[in-house]
Amino acid sequence: MFNRLYKPGQLLDMHIHTQYSDGKFSVPELLKFASQRSVDVLAFTDHDVLYANYEVRSMKDMGGFNGKYINGCEIAVSYKGKKYEVLAYDFDLDELAKFDALSIDFQIELEKQRLAKLLDLGKNLGFSVTQNLEFDPNFRTAHKCFFDDLAKYPENTELYHKYGIDKCDNLYRDHMIRPGSLFHCYDIVSETPPIEYVCKKIHEAGGLAVFAHPFTVYGEKDPKQLVMDLYAENILDGFECIHKKFTVDESIWLYRYCLENNLIPTGGTDLHGDGFKIHGVRYEPECLAFDKYSQLEPRFPILKTTKGDVIR
Repeated sequence: MFNRLYKPGQLLDMHIHTQYSDGKFSVPELLKFASQRSVDVLAFTDHDVLYANYEVRSMKDMGGFNGKYINGCEIAVSYKGKKYEVLAYDFDLDELAKFDALSIDFQIELEKQRLAKLLDLGKNLGFSVTQNLEFDPNFRTAHKCFFDDLAKYPENTELYHKYGIDKCDNLYRDHMIRPGSLFHCYDIVSETPPIEYVCKKIHEAGGLAVFAHPFTVYGEKDPKQLVMDLYAENILDGFECIHKKFTVDESIWLYRYCLENNLIPTGGTDLHGDGFKIHGVRYEPECLAFDKYSQLEPRFPILKTTKGDVIR
């Protein structure tokens, strides 16, 4: 497949979240960071919203960033009864904006329904919660609104320990999106569009569909099989091969798989600006276009492995 996203050897970061979803930094701040880091190719990939792309389009001066900017978005998808994410790239912005799943009104209504369910589950588990708590769009998601409310009641601290709740991201990953878990409140089939439908919408907008972070993030027992199953669907243009939670060997396997199957390998930090956690260990905030955990930059071809091999 022809790779129109970047040229070999360029430094890229194609997985970045801004303040429009759950990122810490604004679009101008991130463009400044990218300029300082001499990033060649950049994409903002907020969750299910396109606002960062519109802001970039409206800017006369991109904060000194002279590299290539690519429209991006990270879109929730369902596949075999589980929730995953697909990164959309290089699409016609106005065309993809017609996709109803990216409508802010659609998303707010979903979050209201999720918050109502979270409040019921919380009360049944013995948590103190605010009666008739309304969803605050400033929190962007129901779980952040709910977690903020739980923190208002000191008596909830003991229950945090009892149920293994650590931080807001832990509440979401470990207790909300996994079927059968403590605060599970996602009806995957009815709430999240199927991956084939999302890829179809991306392609209709002239974009490319890349599966996001197949290793580590989703808790898959066999992520390599997941990759092969998805490839067999013949709906994806590529896979994210470099990510802050991947080991070098995982990145190399994904990169080779993309080359062998004529897929586009991409990479990014999945930068939010507030650090990240792997197996209970908290790591420092991410650096744009550099993955300190695996010692890899998002740069293809990958030149470094754990054994010092050179991949060309």
